[in-house]
Amino acid sequence: MRWTLLGCTFLLSLSTPTHAQAMDQYAELDEEMQALAKSYVTQHPEVSIDDAITRLTIQTEILHAMESLREEFAGRLTEISIQPVPDQYILVELTGSAPVANRTVSTGRGNTRVVFETGHRHTNEAFYAIVDKHRELLYRTIPGITGSMGQPGEDRLVIYIEGNEQQAQALQASISELERVLGLSISLRPNMARSINL
Repeated sequence: MRWTLLGCTFLLSLSTPTHAQAMDQYAELDEEMQALAKSYVTQHPEVSIDDAITRLTIQTEILHAMESLREEFAGRLTEISIQPVPDQYILVELTGSAPVANRTVSTGRGNTRVVFETGHRHTNEAFYAIVDKHRELLYRTIPGITGSMGQPGEDRLVIYIEGNEQQAQALQASISELERVLGLSISLRPNMARSINL
């Protein structure tokens, strides 16, 4: 009996730190999710914290489905994204006029709509090929480039610059000429720190 009691005490002493470590990991994970959820709600004030947590969880669950969609429509794909309103759904933007019926992706947390939008001018690959082809011209024409953000679905390139609003305004004639050459809409975002993007 005494041996059994000692054995149980020994097992309990082993399991307590393991249990504590597991609880710490859960708490850390919970804190991280809470921080992500708060950030999401800041960007989308119409969404509650609980709904934000559900949406963020679903986002990890639909990544595989999004990759499958990317492969299925590789020849036509302009952009694929997760849209927040009116509900959270996957938007697939495609070139060409051939319609694609909307569908639903099922996960452990429920269903997510997949909406197809056709008629875009460039595939994602073609859009960035244009940007790459004219990279030197962009740097030569626009001083202080610190990065960029492509929006293929809108045929739009946002270029970040170190300069202020006045410097951005002074470059408008050059931007109009670049738009003519690239065939894309170009806008400048001033007062941006240097990044590694463009």
